[in-house]
Amino acid sequence: MGGAERFGVELARHFDQTRIEPIVAALWEWDRENEQLWQARLSKQGVATVVGPPKQDRKAFQNFIDSIRTLHHQIKKPVDILHSQCDFGDVASLFLAHQLSAKVLIRTAHNELEWARRPWRRRIFVNILYPFVFDAELGVSQRVVDTLNRRPVARWLQKKALVMYNAIDVSRFPECFSEPAQSVREMLGIPSSAPVIGSVGRLVKQKGYHHFLEAAAIVVAAIPSVRFLLVGGGEEEGSLKQLAQDLNLLEHVIFAGPQTHVESWLAAMDVFVSSSLWEGLPTVILEAILAGVPVVATAVAGSIELVNDNEAGLLVEPGNPRALALAIFAMLSQPPDWAARQRARERVKNKFSIASIAAQMEQLYIRLLQQKGLTAL
Repeated sequence: MGGAERFGVELARHFDQTRIEPIVAALWEWDRENEQLWQARLSKQGVATVVGPPKQDRKAFQNFIDSIRTLHHQIKKPVDILHSQCDFGDVASLFLAHQLSAKVLIRTAHNELEWARRPWRRRIFVNILYPFVFDAELGVSQRVVDTLNRRPVARWLQKKALVMYNAIDVSRFPECFSEPAQSVREMLGIPSSAPVIGSVGRLVKQKGYHHFLEAAAIVVAAIPSVRFLLVGGGEEEGSLKQLAQDLNLLEHVIFAGPQTHVESWLAAMDVFVSSSLWEGLPTVILEAILAGVPVVATAVAGSIELVNDNEAGLLVEPGNPRALALAIFAMLSQPPDWAARQRARERVKNKFSIASIAAQMEQLYIRLLQQKGLTAL
């Protein structure tokens, strides 16, 4: 799952079920085996789940309509609140709101650049329509909220988006990962003395992994023993592997594919790199900080709120492989000391815990229902 998907699932898991009856709805089936594992896990915690039809890009519009029909048929009963966590979910909410008799509509923007591939949809939906139809719009970082609040229609309507930070289950990250980290290195055949530079995320254009590989070529030229580790899958995988071959990096770059337990993979890294070209608030940086791994990140939305130079790591301008490489050299030669990493860990635990954010979300739900004169949860 990506960060937005994981956030939605973890949010549902951490709600107080004496006050909220959550239903996690997935628009499409992507990976049936993995999704069934999550459905079973959620079911054990009393969280209902519904999943739409398999994703079909060749029949995108009909596939989307079929998804809405499937979700409506599976949910059946009326809901009080519809809360979307993704671009397509925002649009689906508008159709499902009437069908499910929803009283409150909320959406969370997980990126400062929404509908990146479809700018006309951003102009119509995000900039014009959404301020009228959603009762609340949330952003996962301050920059995302600032972007939403600059929209002329939102300003005219005096509708302000709210910051509700992306968050994770901090209990997944104990103080020490030495044994799992070593097992990952051994499984991959990486010598214990070799520096490991890694990243975790979907292999898509947004994540800027072509810049990551270009930076890798610079680092390898100076440190031949270094290994670069990419954990994740996606549409750019083929082109990234081709680029690695063109840069003569095949002996130095490991494409590990999607992994379910990223904690031990992160701990196997000496430096974590986020090369994103745009973001909202990347939860994987939160995870890297909790795993005690120094971070090199591009100065995009969210990342600038998570990475304080010389505490959690370093920030560089996006789209600059040389800057990434120089920051990697700096983190390898002089990583943040133990005290700095502990400060970063404590800040993440205090500010970005999913339990805390779930409690804040519950209060928001209550307030929005009360504003409509409805009975609170």
